Amino acid sequence: MKGKPHGTWMALLGGMMVAGCAFSVAPTESEDRQISLELSAFPDRLSVEDSLATAEIWATVKLGTRPIKDSTVVAFATTVGTITATSLTRDGLAVALLTGPGDSRPRTGEVIAQVLTVRDTLAVDLVFFESN
Repeated sequence: MKGKPHGTWMALLGGMMVAGCAFSVAPTESEDRQISLELSAFPDRLSVEDSLATAEIWATVKLGTRPIKDSTVVAFATTVGTITATSLTRDGLAVALLTGPGDSRPRTGEVIAQVLTVRDTLAVDLVFFESN
């Protein structure tokens, strides 16, 4: 059959196209489906005027109802300022340091954390603080 692709080649090409898709963070392993990730910021607002303004970002990671094993890597990213790239868990907690940009531009930024195949996002407000 000249000019018509063979069924095996079509399946191979289809598989290659799927492999080239964007990275998925949906849990793939049965254990990963039991992982939960929750982010918190302390404080939950940063001054846009202070380039030294920082907040601790806490990633609480559980496997079912118990803390995930110690030394599990949590990766962090942010849309504004800078953040610790990775942190290891201890008793289910990984902590990163978010530093504001100090550019005097109020806005809401996002902090993204990922552990294994589970990802969470947290909004952090960058604001002007009123002086008394």
